[in-house]
Amino acid sequence: MAPDSWRVGIPTKLHILLGICILCVLLLAALFFTGYLSMPVSALHTNANVHVKILAVNDLHGHIIPGQIMNNRSIGGIPVLASYLKAAMASGKADGIIIALPGDVMGGSPPESGLLLDEPSMLFFNSFANQHCTFGSQPQDASCNMVATLGNQDFDYGVAELMRMINGGNGVTNITHIVNPYPGSKLGYVVANVVWTANNTPVLPPYTVRNAGGVRVAFIGADTMTTPQLQNAANLNGVTFLDEADAINQYIPEIQKQGVHAIVVILHEGGTQTPYNGHSQANGTVTGRVTQIIPRLDPDVDVVLSAHTHEFTNTYLPNAGGKPVLVTQAYMYSRGFANVDLAIDKASGEIVEKSAQIIPTYADQAPGITPDPAATAFLAEDENVLSPVMNRVIGIAARNITRTQNSAGESALGDLVADGERAAMKTDVGFDTAGDIRADMSQGNITWNDLYAIQPASGTVLSMTLSGTQIRQALEQQWVAPLPPNNLIVSGLLYTWDASKPAGSKVTAVTIHGVPLNPNSSYTVSTVAYLAMGGDGYTTFTRGTNITYGPSDIDALVTYVGSLPQPVNVIVDGRIKRIN
Repeated sequence: MAPDSWRVGIPTKLHILLGICILCVLLLAALFFTGYLSMPVSALHTNANVHVKILAVNDLHGHIIPGQIMNNRSIGGIPVLASYLKAAMASGKADGIIIALPGDVMGGSPPESGLLLDEPSMLFFNSFANQHCTFGSQPQDASCNMVATLGNQDFDYGVAELMRMINGGNGVTNITHIVNPYPGSKLGYVVANVVWTANNTPVLPPYTVRNAGGVRVAFIGADTMTTPQLQNAANLNGVTFLDEADAINQYIPEIQKQGVHAIVVILHEGGTQTPYNGHSQANGTVTGRVTQIIPRLDPDVDVVLSAHTHEFTNTYLPNAGGKPVLVTQAYMYSRGFANVDLAIDKASGEIVEKSAQIIPTYADQAPGITPDPAATAFLAEDENVLSPVMNRVIGIAARNITRTQNSAGESALGDLVADGERAAMKTDVGFDTAGDIRADMSQGNITWNDLYAIQPASGTVLSMTLSGTQIRQALEQQWVAPLPPNNLIVSGLLYTWDASKPAGSKVTAVTIHGVPLNPNSSYTVSTVAYLAMGGDGYTTFTRGTNITYGPSDIDALVTYVGSLPQPVNVIVDGRIKRIN
């Protein structure tokens, strides 16, 4: 019996040991693949792979000057941004580096860029282009290190002006050009879903294939298809916006036929995610339209560099094949960039590893504590050109005119701003949000820069038609949960509200130019694009009809202040009254 027991016992012990080994291997594999998506590329880099770095800066919106604050820290401005980008490029840890711009380099810009039609913003990014990048809209050389797509506000000056910004020349502009003539863009714009209405062909190359460190990477661009709802219709004459995912997927087979399987989408649409530090983490919770687009993208799409929502994003979302797509977005206004690391297999050309960090460009830490000298000098030249315009005296204030509100919610400066916007559009009434006013007006000379400081959001004034009922609803929304962050400033009407009444029934009386509001009548209303899109929760304005776009809010304010009898003497006139 003993020999038989011995013969049976040995295989059993071996099976047990073998089973333990297999279990260990499986556990290690599980740990490896669980941590794979959150592990930095450098940790897994081998000689069989090429390391490609993408530095993505979204939604600059012409914010080239320092002085912004985020998390109670100084952040942004092109001297600081340049110091960060150049430090990342000089790290020596990548075989190839591409700078990608997912839209809205221009539009909604502060005066330092906006007054020069955003040429300074374009020239700044041109300075990062290598010798293989050329000016204009034609396809770039495969070795060019820049690529960009369009955003909704890149159309702020119209299609013809956008094409001038890309292709160069001074056109019909009457501004001072820092580089004269203006040379155009070296950014290598691509966009698959913006087409000429007349023939349905792309207005720019839909994609580009770049040689990055010896491997080929395709970049497909797309702008948010909601641009027509966000833009002055006149600025979009002749172009049509297609569904983002359909347009992107259309070009995947064409790219694959070229033997390219590393595919990056530059998408001017985005979402929202809770920010964190460090490398990409799987299973991040993201909300917004980007989450509706990525699940429809071709299984070969590896990375989406997103934009538009001005938020943080750094996670993996599944594409149509269920494969994880790395999705990034780095705030806005030069406040950060996505530092994306890719490992691409030399033999197959496939992206085998992908991770990113969202790097805030804080000015109080290295490399931001040493602003880039070239960008600093460029900014000084820009400010020198603009000084005569920004310091131009528009009027004189007889007293301090402030945004300080009385108990009813009315301020002298709010009255002035709302009156100016209503005058610009010649409407019955006017609305804006009190949050649109960011500074007070001091007694004495009023310069253009003083007025810009009051309304720095670079909004667009427009007119629409609302019914009397809708006007009352808009007023009532000031007290309806979720409570708006700012109350309304008004012009052309007088209303009384009762603090003791419940939300939705607080407005007790409304008159327009002395006549009681008729709920069934139609009224012309001036407001700003932000409110027209339901900003601050005022969704009633999204139901306006007959929308006509007018000047920027700063232009409306400058024109109105300049037209008033001098010195300007504005006081609270009682257009908003509170009882109880």
